[in-house]
Amino acid sequence: MLGLTLEGLYSRYSRSVFRRARTLLGDHQSAEDATQEVFLRAMNAREVEFSSAPMAWLYRTTTNLCLNRLRDAKRRGEILAVWAPELATQGDADARLVVQRILGQVPEDLQEVAIYHYVDGLSHDEIATIVGVSRRTVGNRLVTFHEHVGELLAKEAVR
Repeated sequence: MLGLTLEGLYSRYSRSVFRRARTLLGDHQSAEDATQEVFLRAMNAREVEFSSAPMAWLYRTTTNLCLNRLRDAKRRGEILAVWAPELATQGDADARLVVQRILGQVPEDLQEVAIYHYVDGLSHDEIATIVGVSRRTVGNRLVTFHEHVGELLAKEAVR
């Protein structure tokens, strides 16, 4: 771990991990739980995974852990509140249902890239580094995401 003990890693990065988890989960207690889980995973990770950038590994691990928790069916309402708060506060039940269906039907790799881009405002280069793919792949995944959303919205309009 680049000469850092687990305690040192926690001291240096726990606030950043917590902030990331809080942003995605929207809940203080859930973010604390996620932060602990991330550092448990760090304790079990091989040193090679931290080779050059421990924060990149922690950021991606935090994001993936939080997204997995949000995918849980009982938390679909919370997904809307975190990712589309403007829809949640409008009280538009139809819009919420559409967003929930889309989130449940978009493949994980596309969802991950879209969240980094639209929620976090990261550039294609930043996303490529985090996800471990090329910048071009990030662009292609965003295009595919848009196609999926268009198809899903068209299906919703037919209903």
